[in-house]
Amino acid sequence: MEIFRFIFSIIFAPIRWLANLFTQRKDNILEWHFNYGPSFIKIETKYKEQFLPDDLLIAGYILFLARYFFICDDRQIEVVRKFLLNEIEKSKSNEITLKLYEAVFQTLNQMEKDATLGLFKIYNRFLPMPPLTFSEDEEPRHSLAKYSFLVFERSGGNGFGHIFYMSAGPDIILLPLTVGILYEYVVNKLRNKDKKEKLDNSIIDLLKGHSAVDCRSIAGQTELPNEVIIKNNLNY
Repeated sequence: MEIFRFIFSIIFAPIRWLANLFTQRKDNILEWHFNYGPSFIKIETKYKEQFLPDDLLIAGYILFLARYFFICDDRQIEVVRKFLLNEIEKSKSNEITLKLYEAVFQTLNQMEKDATLGLFKIYNRFLPMPPLTFSEDEEPRHSLAKYSFLVFERSGGNGFGHIFYMSAGPDIILLPLTVGILYEYVVNKLRNKDKKEKLDNSIIDLLKGHSAVDCRSIAGQTELPNEVIIKNNLNY
């Protein structure tokens, strides 16, 4: 039954995603658009200026991570939080997406595991794995889902706001994978590689902040990430 739900969602995913685009803001300072194929995710970045500052990349990721914890499956919250703290604090961030997938997969019940493996077995019968890498140029031959994450400045200089559009799809797997793949993408795009330390420190501050601020609250989604951005002097 779950596999049929996945397939049904995928069929209508582009329709829902296109409908969301009609309500997008026009004053975004950063946009990430994700197109999920069976073997990789196409990431398209849009921004106003001629080049994207490292600090804006980092701030965007912090906002995305806060949004993830605000909407993710309840079973993923502590698993992903502890995983990221362990990987980043100990600088073990190689192949972070694969290890994150393995950790999240263990939180699924047997029916969900079978449905996940069955879905990706359609495309690769020998290695039924979800997309673990990204591309900026190639379009997936088959689209499983599409997401858009938009960052804008709040009026009055009150920090950043963000909007997240999701099409229907196997989000229980694709959403946490985006956490890992987007991290690798941001690290890859940093012009000043020394800024990776600032990225990692900002992530750690956000994750540790969840000990005092409920990640499911409005404060956890908006106030905490903006405090982290200010604390780490992310001057875009």
